[in-house]
Amino acid sequence: MRLPSGKIVIMGGGPAGVFCACGLVELGLKAVIITRPRPFPAWEGMSERPLNSLRHFGFPQTVASLGPLVARKSHWNGNAQIQNREYILNRQTFDRALLRDAKAKGVHIIEGRIEKVVRGAEKWHISYGPQTLTADFLVEARGRESRLGRARMAGDDDHVTAPATSALLKSYHVPFGHSAMTSVAAFPAGWAWYMRDGQGTAILQIFVSSEKGELPSKEGLDQYFSRLTDQLPEAEVWLRDAQAHDNKVSVRTAAAMKTLPVGGDDFLVVGDGSLALDPLSGNGIFYAIGSGLSAVPVINTLMRRPEDKELALQFYRERIDFAFEGGCLMGKEFYASEQRWPEEAFWKRRSIWPPGEEPPPPQTTKTCKRPVVRDGYIELEDVIVCADHPRGVWQVDGVPLVKLLDLIRGGSNDDDNATEFGVDKAQVTSARKWLTVRNITG
Repeated sequence: MRLPSGKIVIMGGGPAGVFCACGLVELGLKAVIITRPRPFPAWEGMSERPLNSLRHFGFPQTVASLGPLVARKSHWNGNAQIQNREYILNRQTFDRALLRDAKAKGVHIIEGRIEKVVRGAEKWHISYGPQTLTADFLVEARGRESRLGRARMAGDDDHVTAPATSALLKSYHVPFGHSAMTSVAAFPAGWAWYMRDGQGTAILQIFVSSEKGELPSKEGLDQYFSRLTDQLPEAEVWLRDAQAHDNKVSVRTAAAMKTLPVGGDDFLVVGDGSLALDPLSGNGIFYAIGSGLSAVPVINTLMRRPEDKELALQFYRERIDFAFEGGCLMGKEFYASEQRWPEEAFWKRRSIWPPGEEPPPPQTTKTCKRPVVRDGYIELEDVIVCADHPRGVWQVDGVPLVKLLDLIRGGSNDDDNATEFGVDKAQVTSARKWLTVRNITG
């Protein structure tokens, strides 16, 4: 197989890799995905937020693959309540649909297991099966097990992880009359997520601490899972009339994790390989899509404007740091809200991690220069930093805020400003309102 030179190879065909590849193709770059589709069903819940992205960026087959939208029932700190809604996702079906949509957008898809990745004198060499593909730029998008970033640097100093957590999963058959549902519940040893798809399948995932020596051997997992289920009162209702598919208990890593470096001259790590959040948030797909989208202008800059390499990587690194910090603090608050077992190791560790207090928001509004996305590249622009936007905001509705602020303070009106920026008056009015609400126009 001969593919055009000057291409970017994305290793991994999940949401982060697919959105990255599609964005690159839209910028006129050549993107190839190498992926090994899941050989078995895997289930998770998806919050409602990613649906807007799937529709906005044109992923019709992926939207059609979504399972039912259900209200998630939460059993937390002794209270039972409906908390949020989520789509039931069969990741095997969902990921296949993502690849079909990507192919329709012009992304070349190769199905295969990646055996070896080598950095040559000028290009990357990726071996899959008996074949080898070369790439000018490499994107690592294979999830939590990605190690490309750390492999390109010495040491693991920039690997940050929350208390070790593993998800233990078991599948069940349930009568077809049982409607679709999801539920989450806390118990002394951890927490659990239960899913029923309405088509005869149910999944129980139990999240427990997995520091060294805390999990049994593979042979003892089924018995261990049964003991945990016995400690979970809600499981008696969830698994009523359910029959286990088999005695197999799957295990996967589930702790929040951040790995740096995020990239270099000719590679970038996207998705869970650079930032993985606690599944308790239910926002894994949302963050994966955001990671893929934000990588596009970074890669475009690295390839076409290599002189701006440091600025591009700064933009991407700051985005990851901000998302990781926010996600971990949110998880800390949620774990701390479960107060029935404060001395149990699982809850004690997570209610105080990450250590320290949440940094206070900026006390004053200020302008400064930050890397932003402009016309598909990362560039340095004036932004406004305020309490609700500590990373800074460059523009609202296509209107640069700092420049608008200068014009307003000079006495200009919305009509003049619309002409100055070449936009509709309504866009200027929207940007002015953003400033006014925050008392910035004075």
